[in-house]
Amino acid sequence: MIGAGLALFAAPMVVQPQQDPTIADPYQAAVSARLAGDPARAVALLQPIVAANPGNADAQVQLGLANLALGQLDAADTAFRAALSVAPDYADARIGLARIAQRRGDIAGARRALEPVDPANADAAELRRQLAATPTQIRWQLDVEGSLSDLSGPQADWTEAAAQLRYHMSQSGTVGARVEYARRFGRSDVYGEMTVEGALGDGLRGYLSLGATVDPDFRPEWQLGLGGSARLRSGPYATLLTLDARQARFALGDVQSVSPGVEQYVGGRFWVTGRWINLFDERGRHRSGYSIRGDLQATDPIRLFLGYSDAPDTDEGIVVPVRSVFGGVAIDVSSRATLRVSLAHENRATGADRTQFGIGAGFRF
Repeated sequence: MIGAGLALFAAPMVVQPQQDPTIADPYQAAVSARLAGDPARAVALLQPIVAANPGNADAQVQLGLANLALGQLDAADTAFRAALSVAPDYADARIGLARIAQRRGDIAGARRALEPVDPANADAAELRRQLAATPTQIRWQLDVEGSLSDLSGPQADWTEAAAQLRYHMSQSGTVGARVEYARRFGRSDVYGEMTVEGALGDGLRGYLSLGATVDPDFRPEWQLGLGGSARLRSGPYATLLTLDARQARFALGDVQSVSPGVEQYVGGRFWVTGRWINLFDERGRHRSGYSIRGDLQATDPIRLFLGYSDAPDTDEGIVVPVRSVFGGVAIDVSSRATLRVSLAHENRATGADRTQFGIGAGFRF
């Protein structure tokens, strides 16, 4: 089943965009739209041009610049590299790749991308000055979080904490380690997990994770996860397919999960994530449900999210139905630090209902 799910990502259906016959010169219209501050229209005009002629280096560069303005870094990277495959000395394409690396925190990569560009190029010279003023390269990301849960009835409250450290080896590869502490029902478990993530191709990413619990009471003895994402469309209305699959061993037996999903962006600042959650319990019985979440980039430093789920979950290795509503806010307090606050309420078919308050922070260095 997992293999079949991954096969969905191997050859996504691509619908070629059509040019608008009412526009006499779509290329010039696209350039004008981008310069006028409408990169979304520029992308819509340029996509049919590069689809009909991928070797049009000028159109590829303009498409890369428009996607860069929209924050669609993967799509911009693809366009700039397509231009360089036709015109290896195209300075604007190399400057575009350098700006992508700069946004990703890969200062060394940005400098390498600029090496072949003439020092007299004004745009390249300005970017070199910016890179020289950047003190360090961002390779690491540390996330810490903690939560307190109030349970209905006489049960004691839950306490949970987690820390995750990720290292970006390159623009396309990441390794990470995560440790989780949970105290429930008067017992404590410590779970650890390692993850490797990377690019598998144009618009395709995948990951593999392996975790285990020391002397488990309610967390899995071990757990294997794999999944990934496939970008079907870029730009402000980007569409991604996702997949998460896990095999977990509990004291009462094995539990498997397969959760395909979709992320749909609307205008670049709002996106919706939906997942179809399928669990197979210790007796092999199939349970299914769903979750939906909306994220809004209200301002540059503030992101809001709200979601609802009605899906099975594992409780001490037993699969039980759970309905939950959750929401929160993430605030970029600086270019290298983010603060997160969340609130959730769970209504469980068995056991106590739970209200959870969480707080966390992320650091990039």
